[in-house]
Amino acid sequence: MDKLEKLIYSVKYLPQILYFGSACLLILVIFLQIFELFIPLFLFFIYMTYLAIKNYKSGGTDPIEKLIYSNKYLPSLLYFGSVGLIGYEIHCNVIKKTEFLNEYTETPLYILFFYMTYKGLKRTEKLKKNK
Repeated sequence: MDKLEKLIYSVKYLPQILYFGSACLLILVIFLQIFELFIPLFLFFIYMTYLAIKNYKSGGTDPIEKLIYSNKYLPSLLYFGSVGLIGYEIHCNVIKKTEFLNEYTETPLYILFFYMTYKGLKRTEKLKKNK
């Protein structure tokens, strides 16, 4: 552990306060349109997310994966919904010459699409291995 990480984890609720506080500040910065603060806050939020992932003691299954697979139709809804929205965005850009999604919506949508594709391929590989 580096010094900053030790400092953060030395106070009882400091990691949670910093993580959720930076997330709330990011939302506030977006709503108030103070984009000068966006990049430093976003980098701090990414760092806190990295620390949370690094220090999370899980039993093997990703908690996000558990949440996604807890509902029967949620994985297909997330995958095909993101595919549909990305497809419509491409259609609007090419055919209509307009933008359907802004950059703040488009980036998480692409991340969701690639994440769901990765999880689907991983699950298919696991099923093939078990047969």
